[in-house]
Amino acid sequence: MPALTLDVPVLSRALSLSDNVRHLRRFTVVSVALLPFLISFLRDRRRWIRWGAPRVLTEAQHARRAKRLVDTFARLGTSYIKLSQILAVREDLVPKIYAHEFARLLDQTPAAGMDYVSGVIRRRTGKSPDELFDDFDPKAIASASVGQVHRARYRGIDVVVKIRRPNVVETITLDNAILGTLLEWLRPFFGEHYLYRGFEVLFEEYKRIVVGELDFRTEAQNAERLRAQQPRHPRLVIPEIAHELTHEDLLVMEFCEGVRIDAVETIRSYGLDLGELVEALLEIVFSQLLVHGFFHADPHPGNILINRRGDIILLDYGMVDELDPVTRDRFLGLILAANANQYDDVVAKLYELEMVEPSTPAEQLAYVTETIMNLRHLARTHQRQVQLAVEQLFDKTRILHHLRMPRQMVYLFRMATLIEGVAIRFDNNFDSIRDAVPIAKRVGFKLIARIVPAATALRYAAEVFAERFDAYLSRVMQRKKVSYAKDFVRRMWQGAPVKSALPSPNSTPRLPLPS
Repeated sequence: MPALTLDVPVLSRALSLSDNVRHLRRFTVVSVALLPFLISFLRDRRRWIRWGAPRVLTEAQHARRAKRLVDTFARLGTSYIKLSQILAVREDLVPKIYAHEFARLLDQTPAAGMDYVSGVIRRRTGKSPDELFDDFDPKAIASASVGQVHRARYRGIDVVVKIRRPNVVETITLDNAILGTLLEWLRPFFGEHYLYRGFEVLFEEYKRIVVGELDFRTEAQNAERLRAQQPRHPRLVIPEIAHELTHEDLLVMEFCEGVRIDAVETIRSYGLDLGELVEALLEIVFSQLLVHGFFHADPHPGNILINRRGDIILLDYGMVDELDPVTRDRFLGLILAANANQYDDVVAKLYELEMVEPSTPAEQLAYVTETIMNLRHLARTHQRQVQLAVEQLFDKTRILHHLRMPRQMVYLFRMATLIEGVAIRFDNNFDSIRDAVPIAKRVGFKLIARIVPAATALRYAAEVFAERFDAYLSRVMQRKKVSYAKDFVRRMWQGAPVKSALPSPNSTPRLPLPS
């Protein structure tokens, strides 16, 4: 299938006069809306843009500016709503107060009328909705900036019909050209500043993502690939696609009923084992990341549903990403090193994953890593103090200036944050390292065996066997959870030395906790 492209100049002799006028009008609207913010941000760096000391704003001033910026993005429409979704998860580039404001911007747009919907369906299939479907609901059940969704019935099966909104491709294409021009205007002021480079990378990532979301054929292919790589998982549900009706601007798929994964009380009312549910979700995620390297990259709660049987339904496959084998090895190595409190290995993996600038002083990074890993042990009882301590640590060391987040890592940590947030609501005692690492070991054991010493691989194999044996005993004894074999393996390996220079979890961190 021909790929969808979003490249067009803002102004060009190759365009018609009416197109040039339309582009110029949009360029003026966007520039007038955004330039005051660009000037304001430039003045934060140098009060008089070209010279002067940095300008210091209070938290309240930042909050007001963040709200005005997000409101402006909402008024500018589709392109900027999609861009805000990416900015909301890039706290390595965007200050937290701005990221939180971007996160509140809901992607909701009034639905297009039934005449437009019927026109798309007739143009693509040669039939009207009434002729093609057994039943078709003219009222959209959801409407966002890129598409709107209708319930229908096709060949006796309940389906959803996704229609791309009118003029959305032309709008996003033009806005991409305008944003690229504005970035070029900023280059002389920021030069090689790390934030400017980060925003250039982010803009390229945004363009890559939005192409996948605009072309529904890509979404259908991604759904089939995700289904094919986990065909036997008992709890994973990926809706079937009606490929004969799939086009660039039309997608028909099976309707799967469920509630959002963050609807905790409703899920509790189903009588499901919430611990098993979190474990199944972790198995699915780790299998995508560590075994196949192809993963769902838009894991917000609205895209993960739970039905009464406890099935996990993944929706919306426009945003996916891939991990190459080398990155998978390094990412798994980072998890294992963090679990073993081997902060020297954690530092090495951060460099290998290119999550820090190569010029970052190793001693400084080691100090930050050790302190944060020590603070992690206190997070249950002193969560706010730990957060303040980490912020104080970043301010003291200015380590944020050396951090950079490859796009795959952004989506990995976004998924981790979502799962941890839901899991803690299911179980107050959930610990992302303690509870997730055994599942990562089980799912990715073949991968682990290649990257760790033989003795360590043997230990992990014993732990995986013990975990499965305990699960079998739990079913036989009809008890919620036992750990007889796991405890035996832990005692057997208790005398094994662990490579770590960290103090014990109960020791005091180097950086005092704020009161």
